[in-house]
Amino acid sequence: MKSLLIDTSDQVLSIAVTDEIILGEININIKRTHSETLMPYIAELLDMVKVEKNELEQIIVSNGPGSYTGIRIGVTVAKTLAVALNLPLYTVSSLFVMAASYRGVVAPVIDARRGNVYGAIYELDGNSFDVIKEPEHMDFAAFNEEVKKYGAQIIMNTALKRNFEAEVTHVMSRIGNVVNYKGALVPVDAHEVVPEYLRISEAEKNWMEKNQ
Repeated sequence: MKSLLIDTSDQVLSIAVTDEIILGEININIKRTHSETLMPYIAELLDMVKVEKNELEQIIVSNGPGSYTGIRIGVTVAKTLAVALNLPLYTVSSLFVMAASYRGVVAPVIDARRGNVYGAIYELDGNSFDVIKEPEHMDFAAFNEEVKKYGAQIIMNTALKRNFEAEVTHVMSRIGNVVNYKGALVPVDAHEVVPEYLRISEAEKNWMEKNQ
């Protein structure tokens, strides 16, 4: 099934076209906004793999956690394409996207600032996976304890100014690697899909505090 996959949950932009295997992918880390680069890169990738938009059969997008702006851009483009092309839309956690390149017990983590992280723990074997800890926004120390408890390998795509008591590997997310894990994909209504931030934004928090 020909699929377009999109991940803009962090500074890294990752897109892929798959048909049971990866036909082509672009993974790039540059200091330009995803709103500038996402659509041109999608057009370039489709051209490189000789797949027309009307040949696509589904769209998959990472819907968080991560950068609020980045997630919104990816989800908006994915839902717009899904509606325009009348295609089914699926979401996948950006933490799972990070984990999908690895095997064994892994703990993808994203800096959530102020001593907090977005984290999850998975066990993967290349074809199937188990969720040991669901994606969550939590205190760094608490997540560190969970990592030690399960003997997980830490995976991160940006530096954290804290030390984990476990092996740490720095990665560039490649959303094409989720092609082997169909169980990680969640079917959603393209008209109703929303990002999974796992916490409210600072603007929302400030508004709530002022209007209590």
